[in-house]
Formats: sequence, structure tokens, C-alpha cells
Amino acid sequence: MRIDAERLVHGACTALALLLSMAIIAMIPAIRPAGTLDTDGWFLLASGREVVESGIPTTNPFTAVEGQGIVLQQWLHDAWLYLCWRAAGYTGVAVSVAIPAALALCAYTGAVCRLARVPRYPWVPLLIGALGFSLMASYLSIRPSIWTAALLFVAISICLEWRHSANPRCLLALPIVSLFSVNLQAALWPMPAAAAACFLLPEKGEISTQAIAETLHAWWRSRLPLLAAVAGMAAESLVNPYCIDGSLYVLCSLSAASYGGVILELNPVWVMPAAALFWGASISVAFVSCCLARRFPPRWLLAFWAASAIAGALAVRCLWITWTVSFLVVAVSVDQGDAIGPRVHCLLIAGKAVMVLVLAFSIVNSGLNSLDSETRGVETGWRGIDSDMAQIVEALGDNPGRIWSEDATVMNYLEWARVPVTYDMRPEIWSEAISGDAKANDYRAYVDSLEGGYGVLKEDGWTWAILRDSNVKRFGKACPGAEKAASGRGYVLYRL
Repeated sequence: MRIDAERLVHGACTALALLLSMAIIAMIPAIRPAGTLDTDGWFLLASGREVVESGIPTTNPFTAVEGQGIVLQQWLHDAWLYLCWRAAGYTGVAVSVAIPAALALCAYTGAVCRLARVPRYPWVPLLIGALGFSLMASYLSIRPSIWTAALLFVAISICLEWRHSANPRCLLALPIVSLFSVNLQAALWPMPAAAAACFLLPEKGEISTQAIAETLHAWWRSRLPLLAAVAGMAAESLVNPYCIDGSLYVLCSLSAASYGGVILELNPVWVMPAAALFWGASISVAFVSCCLARRFPPRWLLAFWAASAIAGALAVRCLWITWTVSFLVVAVSVDQGDAIGPRVHCLLIAGKAVMVLVLAFSIVNSGLNSLDSETRGVETGWRGIDSDMAQIVEALGDNPGRIWSEDATVMNYLEWARVPVTYDMRPEIWSEAISGDAKANDYRAYVDSLEGGYGVLKEDGWTWAILRDSNVKRFGKACPGAEKAASGRGYVLYRL
């Protein structure tokens, strides 16, 4: 029996690449030590409860100060999480991430496959998709960013389909993307719109210097449907419960959210060496792939890649955009320009489906494991937190006054426990730009107190202080008159 060595090697490489792709996807959720849970989840659940039970609020339901305004920028996601909680408790919340994550991976690998047309090696776009999606690990949680990622890649796929088919009807879906985006996470709704707007740029050969007037006119006419769709995306951003306030949420929130640099993911990458390493790696991978292929990506992708690189450099929160878009550039560099055959097309669909299923099962497993984790904080081990924190919640009562917490994420749980607070880890919500009441913003006072020490808490007007167990002795020396009121989940409550 004669053995075809080339075919054997090709089959072995394909099998290894597919196994590697599946392994990367399976390991992505395991990178997060807290699993799918996140301290923001308490605020999201509390907000969802408010939306489902009382309607979308215009005044802050969590504040100890009456009449303070609020914009729940992710109200639709909050309602989704709360309904998951009502259906299956904290288990439902933990595993709910599998759905938006599966949609995001499906949309991302779809965009990669459209850009990387390699009929001889159907595993290449799958491997690129797995590597490109790997940095999404930090966002595979109950926060709404994973919905935004899915909608971004859907918008890119829609525009690629329009470019390929020249059918303007494809673009009718773009305003729908914007509608979902602004209601799932208003802070990032401009991102899919920006990606679509990049397709307005002329591509190589579209404008000729020999017939500049005619080619300019042809380019302009060809872009009119897309221009109308992008304008529709901007108009759809107003279709949210807060209208213009929801649409402009990102502009209102920037300065307040970055105050004091306490929220690490809002810092630039050069402040965090690990983030800078990933940023540099993503840029290098895209650049080297283009050099090896001796071709540049399309101008729309080049423009969006540059914008994503700047966004990722200025805020660690946006690093996932830089990483995923960089691997779209890599996908273009392996394109051989051939049409995808039916067999290869079926293999790609099957490969994507398996990757999505692997990711979903891995996320469910990660979420279930995080429910019973041994912890001293409020991020994981949610099944036991209500009983663990019961003493603190009971001691605070219904009208506790100003509460200071060394770990600001505790405020999120207090909101879920219906305890009025005066700040939490969303400083933009408490800022004058959104709340309309600067008096009630204790976030700045909290940030400033981190440098002032425990001794200034009472004179600054705080009524209660929540300390970590490890700092109780130091607090006792600084505030000898403080009275211990309760303890739970690694925290101790003192009355000042």
C-alpha cells in the first residue's frame, strides 16, 4: 500500500492545529481566577431588579440622598441578568455568560473566515480566531462588555458582506446593531459605528489619478448606502430610555471615572507592564504578518486597527479591541485571494460550531466552579454570601448614613442588599454630569481618604467603616473609639 507522505503531513498538521485551537478556546475561561463572576455583578443584579420590578429609573434607587439622577447605561443587560437569577438563582447568573460569549466567538470567527480565504488550509482561520479571541478571557464575565464585542464583530461581518455582494440591503442591519449596543452598554455603542464608518474609506484602485473626477464620483455613489446606514446607527443611539443622556454617556463619564486612577483598567498601558506587553505583542504580530505576506490590510481595517491601537494604549479596558483587531489584520495577511470551495466552507462552519460549543461548556464549568470558591471577598463564592454578610447588612439598617468601605466593591453588594449608599465603583453615575447633584458624590471623598489614613474618617463625616480582617489592628490604633458592630466574609463593620 502506497502512502502519500504529503497528504499524511497535511492531515497531521490539520489535526494538530484544530486540537490547538480547541485547547486555546477551552482554556480561555480558566484564565479568570474568579470564573464568570465579578464584583460589578451585585450592582448589575440590583439594577436589573429595579428595571424588572419598578421600571427603568431616572432617579438613583441606591443612594442615601433623595432626588439624585441616574443613567443605567446597561439596563437591558441588567434585566437579563436579574431574570437569569430569578430563573435559576446565582447558578443562572454564573452560567448566563455562555450565551453572549458564544455569540461573540461565532461573530469573531465569522469575520476572520471572511478575511482569511485559504482553501488549502481550512484550519488557519480557526487557529487565528482562537488566538485572536484569547484576550477576551478577562471579559468572559457577567459584565456587559462581551455583548459589545459580539455586536462589534457582527457589524464588521455585515460590512464585509456588503463589500463582497454589493447588496445595500445588508446594511439595513447596522442600525439594529446600534440599537442593541446602546441599550446593552451605552458607553461603547460608538465602537460598531466607528468600525462601519471605516468602510467609507476608498480602497486601493478605487480612485485613479488619471480620471479623478469620475472615480471620485463613483466612489462617493458607492458609499452613499453605507453613509446612510452609519447615520442611522447614530440616530438609533437615541432610542434608549435616557435618549440623549444615554447616547452621550461615554462623554459624560470619562473624567469622573478616571479620578484618582483607582480603577486600574482606565489607566494607560504604560502604567501596567503586563498590559503593555500584550499591547506590544498584538501590534507586533499584525505588523510582522503584513511584512511576511508583503501586503497591507484594506484601508478600512488599517484605519480601525490604528484607532484600536490608540484606544488600547490609552485605557487598559480597551486592550481587547487592539488584540482582536490585530488578529483580523493577521487573517488578511494569509488570504490567498481564492474563492472558498463548498467543502472548505462546510469544514469552516463545522470548526466554528465545535469551537463555540467548547467555549460554552468551558464557561459553564468555570461559572459553576466559581459559585462555591473559598473566598474572603465579594467576587466569588456567591452561594454563601447572603448568609455571610447578613450580620453587616442587619447592623447597617435601612438608613445607615454615610458608609466608608476599604474595599469599594462591598458597596455593590450593599446595593443588592437594599442598603442605601453614597458611592460605589461607578463614579460616573455619582458625578454631577449624570446625577445632577454634586453634593451626593462621595466617591472623590473615598479616593482622597485612601491617602489620608483611617484617623481622618470620623472628622470627614463618615458614620460607618467596613475594614478587611487583615487591617483591623491598624484601624483600632488609628480609631480607638470605634465600636465593632458586625463581621462577615472577611470584613468587619465599625461604627465611628
